[in-house]
This record gives sequence, structure tokens and C-alpha cells, in this order.
Amino acid sequence: MAVADRWHRDPRPGEQPCGCSRGRRKLYPSASHMQGDRWQVRWRDPETGKQRAKNFALREGTDANRHADAFDKRIAGDILARVYIDPRAGEITLQAYAEQIRKARRIPNEETAADHEGRLRLHVYQGPVKGLTPRGAPSIGQYPMGLLAARPSIIAAWAAAIPLSPPRARHVMGDVSRVFRMAMADGIVHRDPLKTAAVPWPKAVATKARPWTLGQLEAMRGQLPERYRILLDIGAATGMRQGEMLALGADDIDWLKRDDPRVRVVRQLKYVGGQPRFAPLKNRKPHSVPLSPELKRRLAGRLEEIPAVEAVLPWHDPEDPARHGKPVTVRLIVTGPAGRPVLGNSLNNTWRRAAKRAGVTPEDGRPREDGCHALRHTAVSVWLRAGIDVVRVASWIGDDVKTVVATYAHMLPGGDDSDGRAAADAFLGGASAPDVHGMAGESG
Repeated sequence: MAVADRWHRDPRPGEQPCGCSRGRRKLYPSASHMQGDRWQVRWRDPETGKQRAKNFALREGTDANRHADAFDKRIAGDILARVYIDPRAGEITLQAYAEQIRKARRIPNEETAADHEGRLRLHVYQGPVKGLTPRGAPSIGQYPMGLLAARPSIIAAWAAAIPLSPPRARHVMGDVSRVFRMAMADGIVHRDPLKTAAVPWPKAVATKARPWTLGQLEAMRGQLPERYRILLDIGAATGMRQGEMLALGADDIDWLKRDDPRVRVVRQLKYVGGQPRFAPLKNRKPHSVPLSPELKRRLAGRLEEIPAVEAVLPWHDPEDPARHGKPVTVRLIVTGPAGRPVLGNSLNNTWRRAAKRAGVTPEDGRPREDGCHALRHTAVSVWLRAGIDVVRVASWIGDDVKTVVATYAHMLPGGDDSDGRAAADAFLGGASAPDVHGMAGESG
């Protein structure tokens, strides 16, 4: 390892020093005098054995990206610690490397990969206006990976300016961290800058699920387009997720069954690569929900006004090669204005505008509660407060008991703790009875 002066060399007999000389130190020009950066760090690549070099305009300083001495020390330390990475590998930009990952399908789940790419494009990559993305977040997509790994302060400034709620900002930061973890595995960078103390993450604020009141539900009914109003009834009476409601078919309803009529939940609607697909449920748990007479009446009325529309879509399930890509026919209850499957993003935009007009938009930091997911919370709230046990509620929404308890425990009856006091009084009130626990009659 050495830091060499490219502009100067040893003197030759009779040669005059150049104007760079200071005091008694005489400097003599080389063939590269005043051409390019002056200071050159030289080292031998421990993996290939080849001589390597990198030039710098400045010699003394602490920034390894700008100062030759600092870079020399960093390379020497990396070689000694056996964590050396070729500096040229880190010259690839964040955007270029992330796109390589996407095109090589390094993220196995197709839908996750699409969401990952979308968030990077909106909040990380180079935007169309002065380095800003369309939503106003600073762009870091054009920075070299090596520079970002070496200077976490750039990442910190970007993260602080992400114009999203804390949970969603954490999601975007997680996407960038995933890119750096893959780059570490590829030998491009030596660390993930998002995991350093220099980059604070937004705090993950725990939020309680908040159901809608009947008044909020009716306010939304007055603002939604007519063809989407039935979603309010389906969601609040069944707890189905948005994708499940959009894939619900008329044949999934037990119209004629009298003793135990139910709504069968067996699929969801997804958009993969911008194209609609039927797919397995989130937890791969087909389930059914009791069909209330009032929901049955409203569904029947809706289908008289807007009949179900037959949709034939491929089944999307790469984990099941036998069914993956095979056509599935469903007579959809809810369709878009042209009678086609509803595009989730379009519905979300319509829903948010209606929620704002209806006055049910939540405070910042409480994501999704103005969306269809609020209807799931509402259904669970109605059931739990009616005294229905958690096990049955979990089976009706296709979830496990642990998740239901963790998410909806605050909705269980007796929230004022009076029932706890009453139970303790009842127990202590019977303590004077002889031998309550087989301990009566013992002397102390």
C-alpha cells in the first residue's frame, strides 16, 4: 500500500523544479504533471493478485471517498480484516443494482417483487423534477452503492424526508435495506448503511384496530358510487378482506340453505404485473361466514339492480404448478363500471375520496382505517361485543386465534375492568366456606 504523487518524480541531472515547490522541498514534473487527480493509492487485490490504483484530488483528510490517506487506511484495514471488496464494484448506482435484482427475479415472490419495485420507483429512484420523485421524496437512486454504504448520512437525510406515515416509511426503508443485503452477498458493499446508528428509523407506533360506527358506515354509503356500496354490507357482516370481496361470486352464497346459510370465502382477486388474477387466500385458509338474513336480502336486491358478471381469469399460484395459470370462471358480484374486475388501486382512490367527503378519514399514522380494512375491524367488533367466542371469530375471518386476540383484544366485553373486580369479590366472598381449597382447619 502506498500513496503516490502522480504529478512529480525524482529529479534528473540539470532539471529545474516546477512551480509546485514550497520552501526547501523541490518538486520535479512528471509526464502527468497537472493532468487529472494528483494523489494515487496503490494496492494489490488480495483475491486476484493484480495491482490496483485509485486517484484523488486531495491527500490529507478523513473522508475515504475524497482523501487519499483515508482511502489508503480503509483498504489496508479491509485487507487485514479479510473483508476487502473491490471499490469498483461499489460504483454501480443504487437504481441500477436494484433493477438488476428485479430483472433477475432475485425476489422469488412475484407480487412482493412488484410491490418492492414500485416503492423504490416512487420514493428512491431518480424523479422527473430536479432529483425529486413524483411524491416529493429526495432521490438517492443515482448515488453509487459504495458511496451510500460509506456515508450513511446521505441515507439518513433521505429517510428523514420520506413523505409517508412512519409504518409506510419503514416499509420503504426496508426495501432499500433489502437491496443492500443482497449487495453484501454479492460482494459489492461491506455493510448495510440502514443498519448503522447514523440512520434512525421511524418508530413503529402500535395502533389499535378501530371499527366504524353505524353512522360512519351510512355516511360512506351516501358518498360511494352505487355499484360499490354493497361492499359496505359485505365487509361489515363478514369481515372479508378487500381482495376477497372483489373475488366473491354469486355462487359462493348459500341462497337456498335454511338451517345454516353461509358465505364461502375461497379466493381473492390480485393484480400481478398489472393484470387481474384469481389467487389463493392470504393464509391459504378457505373458510365460511354465517350469512345474516339482512345481508342475504341486500345481496339479492343488489343482484337484481346490477347482475353478476362472469369473469374468466387465470389462477395465480406458483406454489401449485397443477393449477397455476389455469382459467377460473366466477360470476362476480362486484365489478367496475365496464363490468370488469375491479382494479384495487382505482377502488382505493375512490374509497379515500368518499371517506374524506363522509368525514371518516382517520388521523395521520393510522393507516388503512379509511379503507375496506376498516370493515373487517367492524365485523370482528360486532361479533366480539356480542359475546361470540374468539375461536369462532377467528375461523370466520380465516385467521388464527393468536392474531385475533393480539389485534382485537381491546374490543372484548368488559373493557372498564368492573367484571374483574366482580369476579375477585365473588371468589373472596366464598373464602369463609369450610375447606374451600382443602386447606381449612390448618393451624398457623
